[in-house]
Amino acid sequence: MQIRNNNNEKAGVYVSMAILFLVSVSVKGQQQKVYWNQFRGPNGQGVMEEGGIPSSFGPEKNVVWKVEIPEGQSSPVIWDNRIFLTAAESRNAKELITLCFDRTSGTILWRKVVRTEERIRLHSMNTPTSSTPAADADHVYVYFGSYGLLCYDHAGNKVWERRMDTAKNRYGAATSPILYEDKVILCLDNDGGTSRLLAVHRDTGKTVWEQPRSLFSAGWSTPMIWRHKDGEELVVMGARRLTSYDAKTGEELWWAGSFSVETVSIPVSGEGLLFANTSALGGRGNEETNAELTWKITVEEFDKNHDNIIERDEMTEGFGIPIRPELSRDNPGYALPIRDIDGLMRFLDKDGDKAINESDWMTTISGFVAGKRPILLAIRPGARQDARLSHVVWESRQGIPEIPSMLYCRSKLFFVRDGGLVTCLEAATGKQLYQEKLDAPGQYVASPIAAGNNVIVASLRGVITVIRLDDKLDILAQNDFKEKIYAAPAATEKRLYLRTADHCYALGE
Repeated sequence: MQIRNNNNEKAGVYVSMAILFLVSVSVKGQQQKVYWNQFRGPNGQGVMEEGGIPSSFGPEKNVVWKVEIPEGQSSPVIWDNRIFLTAAESRNAKELITLCFDRTSGTILWRKVVRTEERIRLHSMNTPTSSTPAADADHVYVYFGSYGLLCYDHAGNKVWERRMDTAKNRYGAATSPILYEDKVILCLDNDGGTSRLLAVHRDTGKTVWEQPRSLFSAGWSTPMIWRHKDGEELVVMGARRLTSYDAKTGEELWWAGSFSVETVSIPVSGEGLLFANTSALGGRGNEETNAELTWKITVEEFDKNHDNIIERDEMTEGFGIPIRPELSRDNPGYALPIRDIDGLMRFLDKDGDKAINESDWMTTISGFVAGKRPILLAIRPGARQDARLSHVVWESRQGIPEIPSMLYCRSKLFFVRDGGLVTCLEAATGKQLYQEKLDAPGQYVASPIAAGNNVIVASLRGVITVIRLDDKLDILAQNDFKEKIYAAPAATEKRLYLRTADHCYALGE
């Protein structure tokens, strides 16, 4: 693993305001227990300090209730005895649904529908309802990329709505609203020069402030509030750079570059540091492309006469460069698709013999980098303007996930990428504690969460691995739900709430 320490002074261990935030928060002047009330729970960090969730569960074991639900990828959010999520009857549905469940029984308390006539572009892995709601003691706030932002009370009555232009990008919307003081904050990055941050009042939906982000192209990350010893900042990942703002006014404070143009994950914080990451364009998680492995895979599939050479007539339908060999071949993003096979032959054929041998392949692919390099930065507070030059404590470029967000818990930084590759770092220094593969291959979309001393990781294929948060990999259980899982689980009061492709589960003893 490659780590570069950019500051010899060890990052101090500050009082973790994030932990305090998990215990209580002031809502309209009253002390209220904080529930898992937004994407990845309190402040988007994916951590519930309380344990008690069994390591073995589902789809038939330790199931408190199970409810069939329509399609969607938003995560369940919780306030008091209510669970909220969004759905649609199909990917092409014009009716967008908000659902409210009774947390004890799974009974659907209400179902509200809005209709849109907008035709939106969606990636094959996305849906019209991938943005997760946010909830407080009075309301639930719901964002649909093809409709806008809505506010319902807990009885299902519409309080207000803000119609918005459909996000312009190739994949559809995924960013989620967050709450700060009396504001709902939403990042509306898209292609076409109209990206912006929007803060509206919780009770009315009227604009409090708006900050243009015209240089940012489309993004799918959700903002977070970085609480540290010097105060609070609104931190937003965007195309090519991470930016900090004053959450009260929207004023830009600092930025850090070197990130990919396509950003998905939400930053996390701990040890007095902020951690942010992106994979390389195309989802690659390591700095170097494993050219030897890609050659082996290509020869096994396309070298029909087994002479360890790829000739033009062997470059049949489906030929491509496997830039993400950790995935199965039918997964999106496995290979770089090639439309001009003759042009590719000319590009790879370095010795001019009208065939591709191992030397040709290695010479070309070893230097191939698809877009920006993968990167993980640890940033200390206090930056002004370009933090990349002065406030990066350490950085890494190995095993970086594409879609799942990282997890900070109990002095450790934990993340998982496609193929089930798990990495655990010492958060203060970036020192690698371990990097190993789970026995649960395939793609990973859902972000891991922590409940007590356990980390819960879900693969797209539906296998949930429960890992003890330790200095070495300790797998406690693997639970196969046999349904696809895109959404991050929610946890509260010794229960795990899980959305699969077709169901919502409450799991616990």
